[in-house]
Amino acid sequence: MLSNPSPKKRRSLIKTLRWVKEEEVWNHWKKVEGVPDELINWENEVRSKLPYILAWFRCKVEKDDVDKIYVISSDEWRGLAQSFKLADVVKSLETPRLNSLARSILEKKKVYEQNLNALDRVFILVSPTVTGNYTIIEGNKRASALLSLKKLVGSQIYLGVSPKIRDYFWARLTPR
Repeated sequence: MLSNPSPKKRRSLIKTLRWVKEEEVWNHWKKVEGVPDELINWENEVRSKLPYILAWFRCKVEKDDVDKIYVISSDEWRGLAQSFKLADVVKSLETPRLNSLARSILEKKKVYEQNLNALDRVFILVSPTVTGNYTIIEGNKRASALLSLKKLVGSQIYLGVSPKIRDYFWARLTPR
């Protein structure tokens, strides 16, 4: 568990459940993406640019975490909202002009409305510190859909922590 000095001075918001091995994180990602188990040296553009050493934790999103969560810093997400903050992305879904990314999020929202367990609800985030800010590297659309339904709080995540995340390409637009 992360320390909680006092309710007013609480710095670490993500509730840590346990430390995990990196292999568990990648196996989860492979499952979500439908990557065959036999692909041992599986790589993708997001994963290959991560720092070599990360401390991985299984955590739970709490209410105060939401304002510290950002979507991946990619061109695809740039045009959707005024910032990469997850809450801003969700607000942008209320506008009448929606692009294909927004429509995809709203499709996932409809699926979750029918059955909250129909899609995976575990996401992968990274941060330079346990206190955030946090960048989603896997599950951006699903996290957006859940937040729009006010169901993100309580979701479990994998959190990778390394000071080198400050230089990580896919988190470059997440405020430090």
